[in-house]
Amino acid sequence: MKSKKQVLSERPEYKTLINGVLAKIDYPHDIENCNSHGADVGIGSFIYYNETHAFAMRYRKLIVKLLTEQAEEFGQEVVQMVSGFGVFRKSPMDNEDKMELYKYIGGGKCEQSTITNLMAWYALEEVCRMFED
Repeated sequence: MKSKKQVLSERPEYKTLINGVLAKIDYPHDIENCNSHGADVGIGSFIYYNETHAFAMRYRKLIVKLLTEQAEEFGQEVVQMVSGFGVFRKSPMDNEDKMELYKYIGGGKCEQSTITNLMAWYALEEVCRMFED
């Protein structure tokens, strides 16, 4: 596993997001747990909707930047990429979810929802992946 110093030097544009995630988890144990099992097993302060919503809103700009970059790398639109996330495999993304995602991406007022929870989990999982060798 990479050190915090190494990850921060490799991804300086995400320093605030990386530190935000690390402040909410048991580092390094939760990084290994998240990388092995995903965010939905209950990691740190990424369990309750009120926690994930607050996190997603606080770090919105960086999460959207990361989403956009990753979608471009995959040759997809953000909504298309997000609709393929695990939570939507069981119950496909509906119009309400899409509207909430568009509001989130666009900087509009967002309610505590599946989308803000998903954005926090996405940030957690992506930051944890940055620590993989």
